[in-house]
Amino acid sequence: MTINKLADELGLEKLSGSDDLDISSCYISDMLSRVLGGCGAGDVWITVQTSLNMVAVAVMTGASCVIFPEGLTAPENVIEKADEEGMAIFTSKDSAYTLATKIEKLI
Repeated sequence: MTINKLADELGLEKLSGSDDLDISSCYISDMLSRVLGGCGAGDVWITVQTSLNMVAVAVMTGASCVIFPEGLTAPENVIEKADEEGMAIFTSKDSAYTLATKIEKLI
């Protein structure tokens, strides 16, 4: 499964883009220090964190993409930084739980 196929399957709205990377798992956390230790390369990271620090953590962990649940979005400077770093960010109206269960069925 790739991030673009996942986005199509889940009806995600793209906020920033990247290459069409493969997805291997899903990680949910809003505490950045936990994400640094638990999220890995190929993971879809679901979070409500919308700060610039989120972009740095996503890049450092090698996450394939980030999804904001519940229709959350990020400030323009965060979206711009994600584009610069090649980090795909999406938003969804679904809850984190619903997203994770849908992702689990797809991958």
